[in-house]
Amino acid sequence: MPLFPAPQSHSAPRGWKQRWKVGLAGLGLLTLTFGAGAAWAVYTLRPELLSGGIPLLGETGSTVDAIDHPSPSIEVAALPELSNEEYAQRFRQAWGSYQSGDWSGTLSQLEGLESGIPVLADQILMMRAIASERLGNATTAIQTWEQLLSDYPNSPMVARALQGLGRTDQLRSQWPDHPVTGDLLRQQLAQNPQDWSLVRDLAQHHPSSEGLADHLTRWTEAAEQGQIQLTEQDWQVIADGYWTQREYGRASRAYGRAPINAQNLYRRGRSHHISRENTPAVESYRALLQAFPDSEDGILGRRRWAELADSQTAIEVLKPLADRSLPASAEALASLVRIYTQLNSPQTAQDLQEALWTRFPTSDAAATLAWERAWALAEAGNLNDAIAIAQRVGFGQQDSEMGSQLAYWAGKWRTRQGDTEGATQVYRQVLNQFPHTYYGWRAAAQLGLPVGDFSVGRMPVNVNFTPARQPLPAVTEATQLLHMSGIPQAAWQRWQWESYGIEEMSVEESFATGILRNAAGDHLRGINQVAAFRFDTDPVAQSLRQRQDFWQAVYPLHFHASADNRHDQDPLSGRGIAQWTAQFNLNPLVMASLLRQESRFEPQIESWAGAVGLSQVMPATGAWIAQQVGLASYDLKNPADNLYLGAWYLDYTHRTYDNNTMLALASYNGGPGNVGSWIQRYGLTDPDLFVEQIPFPETRGYVKSVLGNYWNYWQLYTPEGEALISQLPR
Repeated sequence: MPLFPAPQSHSAPRGWKQRWKVGLAGLGLLTLTFGAGAAWAVYTLRPELLSGGIPLLGETGSTVDAIDHPSPSIEVAALPELSNEEYAQRFRQAWGSYQSGDWSGTLSQLEGLESGIPVLADQILMMRAIASERLGNATTAIQTWEQLLSDYPNSPMVARALQGLGRTDQLRSQWPDHPVTGDLLRQQLAQNPQDWSLVRDLAQHHPSSEGLADHLTRWTEAAEQGQIQLTEQDWQVIADGYWTQREYGRASRAYGRAPINAQNLYRRGRSHHISRENTPAVESYRALLQAFPDSEDGILGRRRWAELADSQTAIEVLKPLADRSLPASAEALASLVRIYTQLNSPQTAQDLQEALWTRFPTSDAAATLAWERAWALAEAGNLNDAIAIAQRVGFGQQDSEMGSQLAYWAGKWRTRQGDTEGATQVYRQVLNQFPHTYYGWRAAAQLGLPVGDFSVGRMPVNVNFTPARQPLPAVTEATQLLHMSGIPQAAWQRWQWESYGIEEMSVEESFATGILRNAAGDHLRGINQVAAFRFDTDPVAQSLRQRQDFWQAVYPLHFHASADNRHDQDPLSGRGIAQWTAQFNLNPLVMASLLRQESRFEPQIESWAGAVGLSQVMPATGAWIAQQVGLASYDLKNPADNLYLGAWYLDYTHRTYDNNTMLALASYNGGPGNVGSWIQRYGLTDPDLFVEQIPFPETRGYVKSVLGNYWNYWQLYTPEGEALISQLPR
């Protein structure tokens, strides 16, 4: 599969945005590609590690190979040729001055710059106008705004020009969804909190705005007090706003006054459901199925109603869905299997189970049910049937965590039977078919490969980290230039302004958005947005997984070199992951894996339980650590302080459990007292078995996630990983 496929024609771009796209082959002519990363090699395992396929249940001699799909062509926006590299450097400096509030410096560096970078001329004019405003040069600012409107009427910077000229009514009417309009509405609401038109516009066009729920509550209270009247459409806006804000109790009441349609009935029922108001939830689900039984919301409503219903009602609700050939039918079948098992109807349950595994063999529902069945059989001593189910359904999956779990345990159970050769074949195939999962790592360890085991937290590694920067698909020429020039905040701002009108992003657009978010510091959403394509079978997603920047976005090394997240190790910045883990004799990639799971590298994040910052340190734990080390003052939201406290505590848990990383991680998440009781209860004869027996689902998943993260970090960022894993299917 070629890493850079030849370009193919796409449909015309949507909306007002004009896109300039060329194939990657044309990028060799470009004059400016600051920091562009080399292409990521397509990975598959060395042939000698992969020999020996595993026959599927009922298929003598057949094997399941790693699934391969043809990759579609992906096009990227052209980078403009710059007449002089000096222009690029000047724009960098101008942006730095602009961000720091050095308005005189901004104007100086922007002087005449649009002639050298015409693709950014609209942005240069905007920055010049804002700098002039800040310096009190109103006349110059107005003239510059007018020039922007005249010369670039279709630019996304027009919204900011309208705001600068005070034409806010025009801004609200012509650019209602633009981020600039959202900022304006929030500013105006702070000054005029009783202007309900502002609340309505904010809720309708910017429903994720912080504090919106309070504005909606004031609006509805004004109606309840008779000060204003609300229409059904007003209630629709209010209900959708509450839904987006996750104020489900209020959303359920608002949807009761909104127009009747499938989505509103579902959301009303679901809001009651989440609020544990089961009776009105069932009433809404019933009304949904009576009026809109075949809608997407109706299909989802069936599954939700069944969660609240008695067994007979659940069967009646789920059976029509189970008889269809929809993705949701798999979940319905799995639910029916469990219900009939509870009703002591084993034959019916078995028939439905077979239907699920035959009709939907690659579904998550099939794998999850297979795991429940196989584990129960193994616990009862019926290893033959457990292995048969695990291999049939596990290897029938594509690239999934549950598929790898089933397949790996087929190998473990073969070992328990004394079938060492068969187990080895299973582990080879697990590593080939599920190479980037936690169980792929465990299979590699079982094969005796030098990938580390449950003591990797102390294993020394040589981290080889060079941030990848590759041309992005689907973005405009201007955004491409900013991205490739290493100005992530400018690239992200521009792309937000350019893409705000896209109702449903394509795979390429969503991928580009995640890359730009992550680079600009919105790590949690950026990582998750790219990681959403980790197991996606869409051919475009599969092609994107061949890119180095895809994997560096899913498994980033933020804060590795410094606490201010600068790759160049600014001597004035605080210590990063590399320095603190070296001090505490920890594997830096294990620490990065922990941070990815704990906070997605968000320094300010707080959990519902009160844990704070990158390492998610509880305040009481932070105070205890500070007392142990004599730390007089610290701030859990300061990356340098948090990294130090987190590294200290991870070292402490390793020392507590004799450098057993699996137990150290379980303690980090579940607490030392619980881990001690689990060791007494289950023992440590088989660490794999211990992990599966951890009674807290969160802690069990946490241990697997962190170690699975580590496996991918090791592949990406160490010479040893690259040498051993020369080719893995992405």
